[in-house]
Amino acid sequence: MAAAVSQNGMEKISDEIVLHILQFLPLDDILNVQRVSRRFSGICQDKTLWRSTELRSCYGLSDDLLKNVISHQTLNILHLSLHGCYWLHSTALEVLSRCVNLQTLDLSHCRVTTKCLSKILSATKELRCLAWDVEGGFRPSFLSQECKETLKKLKVLKQVYPFEVHQDLFGVLTFCPALERIYLLGNVQLSNVACWTYNPLEEDQAAVSASNLKELVCYGFENSEVASSVFNLLTGSMKQGDPQPTLHSYCISGGPFVTYEKAVGSYAQAFEPFKTDLLQLDLSSGREGICSISDLQKTKNLQFLRLSYNFCLHSYDLITVSTVCQNLRVLNLMGCRYCFSCSERFDWDLSGLEAVAENCPHLHSLNLSGAHHCNSFGCPNVFPSDGLADTIAKMKGLVSLSLPACSVGTSKKSKKSRIDPLYPGNGPRPQTSSSRTSHYSRADPQVLNLWKIVHGCPLVEEFELLGVGFHSQLVHKALHLKLERDKGGFFIYRPCDDVKSRMKDADLSCICEWRKLRKLTLGGLPGVITGEFLQTLPEKCPALRHLSLANLGPTGQCIYSNNLLSALTRMPHLQDFRFEQPNFNIAWSFLEALYNCRDLQRLCVVARNGEIDPHLTLKLFEECKRLVVCQLFTMGQVLASHRLQQVIKQRYQSDRPALHVAIQHLLMEDSRSLSQLIPMVHLEEFTMYKSRVGEQPLELDKCGIMSLKVSRLRCPFAAEC
Repeated sequence: MAAAVSQNGMEKISDEIVLHILQFLPLDDILNVQRVSRRFSGICQDKTLWRSTELRSCYGLSDDLLKNVISHQTLNILHLSLHGCYWLHSTALEVLSRCVNLQTLDLSHCRVTTKCLSKILSATKELRCLAWDVEGGFRPSFLSQECKETLKKLKVLKQVYPFEVHQDLFGVLTFCPALERIYLLGNVQLSNVACWTYNPLEEDQAAVSASNLKELVCYGFENSEVASSVFNLLTGSMKQGDPQPTLHSYCISGGPFVTYEKAVGSYAQAFEPFKTDLLQLDLSSGREGICSISDLQKTKNLQFLRLSYNFCLHSYDLITVSTVCQNLRVLNLMGCRYCFSCSERFDWDLSGLEAVAENCPHLHSLNLSGAHHCNSFGCPNVFPSDGLADTIAKMKGLVSLSLPACSVGTSKKSKKSRIDPLYPGNGPRPQTSSSRTSHYSRADPQVLNLWKIVHGCPLVEEFELLGVGFHSQLVHKALHLKLERDKGGFFIYRPCDDVKSRMKDADLSCICEWRKLRKLTLGGLPGVITGEFLQTLPEKCPALRHLSLANLGPTGQCIYSNNLLSALTRMPHLQDFRFEQPNFNIAWSFLEALYNCRDLQRLCVVARNGEIDPHLTLKLFEECKRLVVCQLFTMGQVLASHRLQQVIKQRYQSDRPALHVAIQHLLMEDSRSLSQLIPMVHLEEFTMYKSRVGEQPLELDKCGIMSLKVSRLRCPFAAEC
């Protein structure tokens, strides 16, 4: 082997260049390279290569491989992320106690018991950043004294709470008095108000010292007592005369069913204890406009602003925000139905968004989904979507964008045009199998509102177009019950009357012009008939890795199936595919089209019709070697589905440690069985149908609490961040 390396000229390459090349290799390859020769073995042991090891959602990481890596790099690893590695056992995670120099550890969405956590923290005395899941069996009494000493030195703590379990609210929070950053994250879309326990503080516990606090993030809890208890825990430790803490992130939200006032109080009360120089702010579900903040200069350096489901937000609030917060990067206005009006009478006013486009040049994420921004309300002769598209087109730096379908549909005044944007010629359009329903797909591209946005925002990598009023069949039943009771509350929007008559295939054909598009989500669009835009997606959007389609076409009918199957056969690099169509038939042609998606890692199909063929499903795993998540929700026989699920696990579990298979009947009892069946990391990132643009603060995006800027090591099956 060494002779072969010498003959190929590798010995002539300097160690620095080889080390730089190794930084881009997956973990398995690095372990193989170090066996080539003594020289390469020494290079692979370099501290800079292992200093920050990123194994986030590393689907090829087994218990034995983790033990092998840790045993060889015990002293070199300083920052380690195992975010989303739910399949690793606690006995394997205990090997992390050997990394005595560990400073940052991300175990969120991993199965960590209290005893395992205690063993790891007892040995890692240099640890300063910790992320983990507070399981229902958490027992503070199981923490050793050495573990508690490590917790006293923590600066950053992120705690993720599973749902439907009895759990201690504070977890290890009361053992960490020196914290500077606190992240408490739940899942409001699936949580059913878990039974929180508020244990009294023991002798070795203490409230967090608010004087050191810089970031506070607490959201995703349907129970208002959660946010208020955390807020009181922090402010209760402040004594009169103590210096006020300087906050950089302040995100306390009780979810869409809990108003801000129930969680914390008025904005003035919330900001009173703190001296704020905010970079991130969450005022979602509030009943006040942002102008009610007495000192807006506290937000002049703001980069992340989440105002979702704030019904008191109007255009003049956006003008104020854009004037003061000119460094804004992320703006979330999901569900803000009055944000483009000067009052609650739906008087159309785009001056607020125009001010944002003019004064916030660094804005890269914008979320306007969840509310009607069209002529369904107000004057019937006004088409505000035209002006909205022109305004969004001025935001040249947008990378992530989420819009309601009714906001960018082509106005009725442009329907007379018969020019097809997919055919550049002036003569008659050639008749093909995909153009037989040309009545639905011809329009002048110059007047398509979505075309204006595509032309004005060429850097978009993530795009969501969601029909207002559409909900997935996998949504928690308690959510539907609450919708029936609370007719004037949140999420209460009827489907837009104008979507079917205005949002056509021609509008969606413009999406293919985004050359850098990586993630596309389309849902609740009854105007889609032929799906011609799917034909050009593979060629024009080569970077597309995540595709989600839900309820396209009238009354859930899948008329566009031929174009969809044709597109799938030409998407070998597609990694995540979520498909929800009530009347779709899961036939052999659908599974055969998926055989060509060689890099497919996660698959979720929600459909009522069709029986799942066991042989074709097994062949799907043979053809797609990286497929580790397969979720099929159909109306098939329960016994046959369970048998197929067991066969897949027995055959492929050893080669794919992260294998998760869920073949279930569509009419499940409630989300309790769903949450127990599917790991939370997949529910959050993939399974649940929801908008994800601008939902999480910047530090929590992609890599949990870690922002690694040095060399990263990744597994061959690692999901791309």
